Amino acid sequence: MSLQKKLGFGVLTGFLVAGPSLAQSFGVGATIGVVNDVSERFHVEEFKPRDLNAWVDYEVHEKVIVRATLGTLRMKGVNAGQVVTPPSGSSSVTLPDLTNHVDYGTLGVSYEFAEGGFTSGLFAGFGGYKIVPDAADAAIANYRDPHETAFGLHGGVDGGVQLVSRLTLMIRLTYHNIRSSSGRSLLTANTGLMYRF
Repeated sequence: MSLQKKLGFGVLTGFLVAGPSLAQSFGVGATIGVVNDVSERFHVEEFKPRDLNAWVDYEVHEKVIVRATLGTLRMKGVNAGQVVTPPSGSSSVTLPDLTNHVDYGTLGVSYEFAEGGFTSGLFAGFGGYKIVPDAADAAIANYRDPHETAFGLHGGVDGGVQLVSRLTLMIRLTYHNIRSSSGRSLLTANTGLMYRF
């Protein structure tokens, strides 16, 4: 089953399991956004599509929320754009982006601030990241990132504005520190919707 189907199933399950009787203790949401590899530098123009994620959260105490997130994103390979000489001994070539598909699951804690119909928050947590390099021409396949599953940490800020009774428009900026063999650091900027029961 693809991650997109798993995300959809997870959100649907959250809606079915939770209900109005939960007195606004549970929330579900989804966002879409862009990704920037900030391992070595940060440039605004380097944000590229895409990061998709869905989450379920639970308010364990006033203003304190535990959030479980499933997501999928795309990022450039660590050797993207490098000039290399292939093992075949042919002339040097500039490598293409050598993109990776990354599925992730995270668990984190958020501290929320609310004022009227506006919210903001700080969050941090940990998770697992499954990195799968996209197919590449056989001559440069050895320069792709390795297929691996890695531990990672994340943290960030978010904000929201209430659209209607229980529906909120969210924006979220997340820093992911993926402890893979190449040690990647990603910044994602997302927007989406959250429904609180």
